[in-house]
Amino acid sequence: MPLREGDPESIGEYAIESRIGTGGMGVVYLGRSASGRAVAVKVVHTQYADDRDFRARFRQEVAAARRVSGAFTAPVVDADPEAELPWMATAYVDGDTLAQRVTASGPLRWPQLRRLGVELAEALREIHRAEVVHRDLKPSNVLLLDTGSAGGGADGAVRVIDFGISRAAHSDVRTQTGLVMGSPPFMAPEQFSSPRDVGPPVDVFSLGALLVYAATGRSPFEAENAYLAAYQTVHNDPELGRIPGLLRPLVLSCLAKSPQDRPTPDAVREALAALPEELPGTEPDSAPSAVDLPTATLTTSAEDSAGNGSATLPPGTTSGPTSDPTSGTITPDTPVAQQAPATPRRLGRARSIKVAVSVVAVLAAAAVGVGVTSTSGGDEAAHEDARPGAPDGWRPWHTDLTAADGKGKAKGELPASMMPDMPNCTPSALGVYCSSEKRALFRLDPLTGRTDWTKPMHRTARVGGFTVTDPKVVGDRVLALSDDGSEGIDAFDATSGRKVWRFKGPQAEFSFLSGVIVVHVGKLGPSNTAAYAALDPRTGRELWRRTLTTDSPAPLYAGRDGTLVADLRQTRTGERTVARLDTRTGRTLGRVTAPKGDLWLATVHDGSAYYARWENDSGASSRIFIQDLTSGAVRSVDFPWAVEPEAPPLVRGDVMYVFDYANEMVLALDLKRGKALWTTSRELRVFSEPSVRGTTLYATTPDSSIVAINTRTGRERWRTKPAVAADGGKSGTVDERSPSPVAPLSVGGVLYAVTDSGPFSAAARRS
Repeated sequence: MPLREGDPESIGEYAIESRIGTGGMGVVYLGRSASGRAVAVKVVHTQYADDRDFRARFRQEVAAARRVSGAFTAPVVDADPEAELPWMATAYVDGDTLAQRVTASGPLRWPQLRRLGVELAEALREIHRAEVVHRDLKPSNVLLLDTGSAGGGADGAVRVIDFGISRAAHSDVRTQTGLVMGSPPFMAPEQFSSPRDVGPPVDVFSLGALLVYAATGRSPFEAENAYLAAYQTVHNDPELGRIPGLLRPLVLSCLAKSPQDRPTPDAVREALAALPEELPGTEPDSAPSAVDLPTATLTTSAEDSAGNGSATLPPGTTSGPTSDPTSGTITPDTPVAQQAPATPRRLGRARSIKVAVSVVAVLAAAAVGVGVTSTSGGDEAAHEDARPGAPDGWRPWHTDLTAADGKGKAKGELPASMMPDMPNCTPSALGVYCSSEKRALFRLDPLTGRTDWTKPMHRTARVGGFTVTDPKVVGDRVLALSDDGSEGIDAFDATSGRKVWRFKGPQAEFSFLSGVIVVHVGKLGPSNTAAYAALDPRTGRELWRRTLTTDSPAPLYAGRDGTLVADLRQTRTGERTVARLDTRTGRTLGRVTAPKGDLWLATVHDGSAYYARWENDSGASSRIFIQDLTSGAVRSVDFPWAVEPEAPPLVRGDVMYVFDYANEMVLALDLKRGKALWTTSRELRVFSEPSVRGTTLYATTPDSSIVAINTRTGRERWRTKPAVAADGGKSGTVDERSPSPVAPLSVGGVLYAVTDSGPFSAAARRS
């Protein structure tokens, strides 16, 4: 990539020639020494340079990388962690990442796949011998040398890079309390449940996931976003797809839920080396017969190198893909599942607030039954006077919806430090509406936070929490999934709770867009074509139905002047169409051709589509592309650094507000002039999606306060008193809480918000 204005001409003794990539924590440049040696120079972003904890982690990264040697890692050649902008230089590896190779050429054939596994296992052996745990082994951190490079070849030789979140076994430098670091869906279960205490087996788990990805183009825990990927990693069996049959037992042992049940890197290497270099038969994916398969003896991580207690894996007997839904395989001509496009990317960064809320609710509801306790949220909050404009009878309240009905932590419950154990709630002017695994819908009184009425979920409908979704408030109606397990939609009067209509299921999801209820008809399944219907929100009458073919799991967006925008792009066919549809008829009104590249359609606003470009599968985005949906004209604006948006940006006029999840700050971008207006202070710790009303931006903070920010300057105007006591409640301490995908809602003189400690209300002040 070319250099940009402001990039350095040199770093240390190295002349900078170009950019290699950008991540959430820094920029990587191609540099050259005075002797002509090429190096990759990683430079920390400016905003981290004054962060004492980050500098400590960077020093740890340098030390860890220097400790590791071997043929399959990129050695450190120079570093200065004490520089104004800390940097580290490693030997430059000329090649593609595994993610780039699979995206460009598809899954690896057997010889390349076997070699990848052998070399990765050897790399992990060297890393672990140096008493270092990588902790972030993923496709973008595995380089394959280009043809002709030393040690390379058509299938590439492996180099493991980026020890950015690694930890030496004896190091006292730990990640921030409650902070999960890594890249779902390639992380091990214990990285979510106990992120500060992980050991070498997490890298073996990631190795197993990488082998599945290299063989199929998908992680074994692929999901629409990071929350669901984490849930599936902890609770579900892996999806192995069309992985060669003889490799399945080894991969399953690497993906064992318990660290003690996984093999050591040495055992993995020996098992792979014992497998044939070529598969019998003409089909590249076919497995050999049972008599051709060697028996692999694996030493688990809990055993010593002498093989004490080693377990013998039975030879695989699978002769090819089957249609058994429990087998983890799919038939050869089955299209890619709609909910997980084949293009590798961090899907957790690529969907709407609606999806994020739904998945968080699934995690919370699947873990525990939801009980309700209304509390004052602390003495100070309880005694805060109602501000002018607040309705009569209102006082600040906080309602705890995380109780487990007095039975303690439910079996398999995800710990609070892993991710939000928050209620599935939607605040509105008419009340706060919530759904849970036990209650299809219930209303919290906006004055008191107490439960006003409830619609219980029929016991036959409780299937692992997946009947839960976030309620939709549309005028005087509130919509939720049917309470009988039919996966239909029920509409209720928002005040009385009286049912007014039902749309029969099954349906995968629904949303309110441009005045209609848009329903994905049918269950999510292995197809990139799906039917969508539009319903009248008052009557439930179906207005139209269309079948759309697209890679997007949720392709419809609210457009301007009674229109919907349909993202019809397909990677496989090269289709780049984005269409405008009439909301009441579904008829196509016009089409444009989307910009080229691996772009996420982040949001649609006022007749324009906004596409974000990912940086090398990192989950970070450095540029936004803006397209007029009538003329098709495209322009672009660079972010001042590579941001990590957890949900779609908020556009108001010519300003875009982006919640940078990695840095816990809001960035305001002037889209007209292409410049950053301001960012919130890092000390502020913005902890939710923002909302804007007039010249004030609202966001929650980790202590369950709501902060008001001047949209012209980015400076704090005021904040509410914490809704939850500082020592925590059931969701843990302040630092163990998780960012909320629900933006605060301003209604008159009252603000409503939702965190993993429950929904709450607070008094708004005069700005």
